[in-house]
Amino acid sequence: MDYQYRNSLYSKYEQAFNELYILNSLINTTKILCEDREFKGKYYNIDLEKAKMLSEERNEYINMMSVLSDKIKHVINLYLALEKEFTLEQNANNCSR
Repeated sequence: MDYQYRNSLYSKYEQAFNELYILNSLINTTKILCEDREFKGKYYNIDLEKAKMLSEERNEYINMMSVLSDKIKHVINLYLALEKEFTLEQNANNCSR
């Protein structure tokens, strides 16, 4: 694999990794905001039945965001493993020259 192609590939890898990291940060920030509103009982002066429905809905979204964040963390870990392999291969190639 030539040097220019390898650098282009690695640059795209870094961009994808950064986008995943930003996406995970946004999901976690949104989750924290939802949890904060839920824990503080912010129901915007609605009746008890609607407050209960809102609470259930928030908890569903919080759970979905937790699952999504876990999946993104898994993909980030795969990217880190790829980076390690890429670095090991690059070091091996440099040593064999």
